[in-house]
Amino acid sequence: MKPFDNRPIGIFDSGLGGLTVAAALRRTLPGEAVAYLGDTARVPYGDKSVDAIIRFAHQDVEFMLSRGVKLVVAACNTVSAVALDSLKQDYPGEIILGMIDSGVRAVIESGAERVAVIGTRATVNSDAYRRGIHAVDHSIRVESIACPLFVPLAEEGITSGIIADEVFSVYLGNLRNNPPDALLLGCTHYPLFAEALQNYFDGKVRILDSATACASHTASFLETHKMAARPDNTPSFGCFVTDLPSEFHRHATRFLGTPPGRVERINL
Repeated sequence: MKPFDNRPIGIFDSGLGGLTVAAALRRTLPGEAVAYLGDTARVPYGDKSVDAIIRFAHQDVEFMLSRGVKLVVAACNTVSAVALDSLKQDYPGEIILGMIDSGVRAVIESGAERVAVIGTRATVNSDAYRRGIHAVDHSIRVESIACPLFVPLAEEGITSGIIADEVFSVYLGNLRNNPPDALLLGCTHYPLFAEALQNYFDGKVRILDSATACASHTASFLETHKMAARPDNTPSFGCFVTDLPSEFHRHATRFLGTPPGRVERINL
């Protein structure tokens, strides 16, 4: 096995949310090239059927592999919850990582005895996080809550303030009165709400960010498998979308913290 691999890391999501993973990866692994795919024509995946999510995920992976990536990160909790097993069965020779294992690891490492997991309907209905957490420690109390309005809020840039607090109360009002030890953000859009959620719970709840956890897991994986880029590598960052590249560029700047550069529209 080669000691270094300068090929890019492929990251895909249904839209913008996976850019929080891309941003975390660029902070954690600044020497790694990244290719990002946002399936903006079919966002969100979280309210689609399981069959549709699996079909879309396979198309996303096929495109990523066509770009010559060394690793595919399904930066979508919905895909990770319902389609990852199918992907790993169909691409046994390829390396595919998801979000669930990273989020479970973050919960275990936090030492929380009671945790609330928030995500899309598909992620929550899959019960993937609870099953993953209990596979490691059955004593941890897990409550899963679907928060479908969080994604459109994040994409509109409404991540704090009166409107955000009202939506928080719709889904999390009961938790505010009886807060858990930790709140796991089980959707890649949700890190944009981290500070506002911290304030909503008056600092009494530890916020666990699955995007940062995924970046840390990816770094460990690359090191273990000797797939990291050379230290002197000059990384590239390419973005591909299936619809509305101009809108993506505007919103992506908020998710990444910097402009994404060239955005190319593609068909799957």
